[in-house]
Amino acid sequence: NILVIVIVAATKTLHSVTSVLIMNLAISDLLVGVGVMPFVALSVMNRNWVDCTDLCLYVGYTSSVYCTVSVLTLAAIALDRYHSIMDCLRYSSRCTLRRACAVVLWIWLQALATSCPPLLGWGSISYVVPMYSCVVIWASSPSYTGFMAAISYLVPAVVILFCYVNIVKVARSHARRIHTLENSIQHSRDPNPAFSPNDSSHQHCGSFPGPNKVIYHVSGQFVPGDGRDDGSPAVPDSTTEQNASTSRRSAFFWVQNASQPAVQNSQQQHNQHGVLRLLLVILAFFLCWTPHIAVSLVQATETAISGRSSLVPPSAVTFSYWLVLLNSDINPLLYALLSKRFQGALQGLRQKLRARLESIVGRGWEVRAQGEDGKSSDPCTLTSNHPRLPSSSEESTWD
Repeated sequence: NILVIVIVAATKTLHSVTSVLIMNLAISDLLVGVGVMPFVALSVMNRNWVDCTDLCLYVGYTSSVYCTVSVLTLAAIALDRYHSIMDCLRYSSRCTLRRACAVVLWIWLQALATSCPPLLGWGSISYVVPMYSCVVIWASSPSYTGFMAAISYLVPAVVILFCYVNIVKVARSHARRIHTLENSIQHSRDPNPAFSPNDSSHQHCGSFPGPNKVIYHVSGQFVPGDGRDDGSPAVPDSTTEQNASTSRRSAFFWVQNASQPAVQNSQQQHNQHGVLRLLLVILAFFLCWTPHIAVSLVQATETAISGRSSLVPPSAVTFSYWLVLLNSDINPLLYALLSKRFQGALQGLRQKLRARLESIVGRGWEVRAQGEDGKSSDPCTLTSNHPRLPSSSEESTWD
């Protein structure tokens, strides 16, 4: 999480809306690691909480705030990615840095407000032995448990699932349309029925002399055109010109030649990698948070019905709570460090640090060499019996 914060702060190209949300996620997860996990570790070693009621209330309240901020930020990142795909033309004008900062402020205010009721009597905070930490007692107030489950889990889960499922659908739909378009253009360029558009031997026979094709979008239809040797689009045929005169040509596209299987394979691998990352994001969220919410709802329901909570074993309570803490550890991997943009920024940061260190070390050796210049007895470095300051040309040669 610290690495993600440093990368975003030091790389100007990452100063965007998505990076602001990712930095906020890293900050909240870092606060979980700094403000919650050490107390859990001490409780595990001591088998008890320190004798301080105010500290218990503070840790229970802040842990609820940090976890709520983390979940709400995950939902905000999903919405940001959804709008960048579904409304890409107006995304840059609508999703600005100022609005992203306003969203981050709203997330923190909502988390602070929704975590306050246990301090005011709606619910309670105390040390829970199976969790080894001071947390909200979900069994003490079923109404507050249902409220927090809806605000901090159900609504963000619906948003995350809706956004990422639709992103995957749109990506697969565009991939199928592009594949169908390439096959139709290839079939129209070579109407020989002996070959099918999907025939691999036909794709490798070199029916397209150039590396690119021009596709015109005229009257709601895709019309193929030829590519000139100089790279400029050629004029379509008479039918195309007639359609263009009656309706506005909305766009033309340079489509890569379908006879390049290596490029297609790399694009397919890139798409599969993106879909796999989205699936990992969805699975990580649900696997880390669903057991904890389920345990909390079962405890609250059992307490409301029978007045006691003994259905869930302590090991399940411990496991579910530690999964929530684990989510703060894997979020920077899924949302930042596995991204190629962040990997490139990290590589650039490493190169800057290496160059800076080399310059500092080089200056140290230069100062040391100048200090020992008068004491040296090497005949190759002494030109006179009296020490003197080296000239600029000699100094550059010495460097």
